[in-house]
Amino acid sequence: MSRDAADSESPGTLPDCPVCGRPIVTVTLTGPTEGVASPCGCQFVPGSLE
Repeated sequence: MSRDAADSESPGTLPDCPVCGRPIVTVTLTGPTEGVASPCGCQFVPGSLE
């Protein structure tokens, strides 16, 4: 089983950042169409996590 398959089956896994692919712990919304992922600091459109 690959790491990706194991992660997608495990409950409680963190979502991946849509920009860099690192796990996201928190998202700070800075506007209706802007968010910042932590701890990586990438900026993205919040709807892209859905």
